[in-house]
Amino acid sequence: MLLHELNIGETAVIDVIHAVGSLKRRLCSLGLAEKESVCVKHYGLFRSTVQVMTESSFIALRKAEAECIEVHKIA
Repeated sequence: MLLHELNIGETAVIDVIHAVGSLKRRLCSLGLAEKESVCVKHYGLFRSTVQVMTESSFIALRKAEAECIEVHKIA
C-alpha cells in the first residue's frame, strides 16, 4: 500500500521509500525513514498534497512524493 492511499486519521509504518538521490535525502532529512510511523492528517484539493505527522513534525508532501513511499497500516 502507498502512503497516498491511506485515509485521514490512519497510522502506518514506512516499509520502503522508492526514491533516489536528492528526493530520498530530502525525505530522510524531514524524518521520513523506513520503520518510521506516520499518521495522515489532511489531504489537499483533489488529493494533490498530503499532510502527515511523524513523531517529531508535520510534513506536507506532493502526491508524486507520497506515491514513492510504501507503508503498512497499524491496527
